Amino acid sequence: MDYNPNTRRGVLSVEEVVARVFNLDASEVTDQSSRKTIAEWDSMGHLSLINGLEEEFKVSIAIADAMEMTSVQHIKRILKDYKVAP
Repeated sequence: MDYNPNTRRGVLSVEEVVARVFNLDASEVTDQSSRKTIAEWDSMGHLSLINGLEEEFKVSIAIADAMEMTSVQHIKRILKDYKVAP
């Protein structure tokens, strides 16, 4: 199934999910946002983020993929592989 923005499973964007999980304004979150730039993105924050992404995009993320999700840009790339994000 190809990504179609009209049938996107999630309602929020990746940036919005990151912002919600870490209590940030969505305008502060960019593709360059990462574990290095968001203080709250520690190991527990990462688990919360993965859970938030799975819930929002109705997908089960493999552990190997979750470990690679260290920035918004990486998250988008991986979710694109899952066919749930642009």
